Amino acid sequence: MKKAPKMIRSIEIIHLFVIGSVRYWGQLIRSGLIYGFADAARSTLSFLQERVVRAPIDKFAEQDRAKKTRKNIPFDKVLSFVWTILLSMCLASLLGLYMGYLHSISIFLVVTILTLFSLYHTFLVLAIALFEYKQGPYDGKWFYAYTLDYMIRNPFKSLFVLMLTWSSMGIAYFNLVLFVFLVPSLYWMMVQKGLHVKANER
Repeated sequence: MKKAPKMIRSIEIIHLFVIGSVRYWGQLIRSGLIYGFADAARSTLSFLQERVVRAPIDKFAEQDRAKKTRKNIPFDKVLSFVWTILLSMCLASLLGLYMGYLHSISIFLVVTILTLFSLYHTFLVLAIALFEYKQGPYDGKWFYAYTLDYMIRNPFKSLFVLMLTWSSMGIAYFNLVLFVFLVPSLYWMMVQKGLHVKANER
C-alpha cells in the first residue's frame, strides 16, 4: 500500500521530464534552431525548477513572475550560433570517420574539432546554469570572464558536464526515442544537481 504513492510520484516525474524535453525542442525550434540552444536550455531549467524541484502550489503565478523578471543571457544568439556550427562540424567529422573518408591528417582535425566543441559546450552549459540561478557577481561580458574562471577553478564540475554530455550523445546513438523525450530534461536536471546551483535572489 505504501509503494503506490511512490510509484505514482515516479510516473508524475517521468511525465514532467517528457514535458520538459518537449518544451526544450519546441523552444529550440521557435528560437530558429541554430540560435536557440541557450533559450531552450534556460526554458528547460526554469520548467524543472518550478515543476519538479519546488513544485509550487500556484504554478501559474510563479510562471508569470518568472517571465516578468527573466533577463536574456548576454550574447545568447551568437553563442548558440557558434555552438550549432561546432556541433555540425563534429557530426560531419564523426560521420566522415565512420564512413572511412578521412585520412590520418584529417583524423587530427577531427580530434581538434571534438576538443573545441567539448570545451566550448562545457563553458556554455556552465554559463547558462550560473546565469539562470544568478550565481555570478558580474553582468554583461564580464559574466563570461567569471564563467571561465569558474570553469578553471572547478575542474571536476567541468569534467562532470563533459562526461554527462558524451553520455547523452551515446544515448542518442543507441536509442533516439529515449534521447528525444527524456534526455534534455534529465541532462539539465543533472547539471543543476551536479553543480549544486540553486536559485539565489539578488
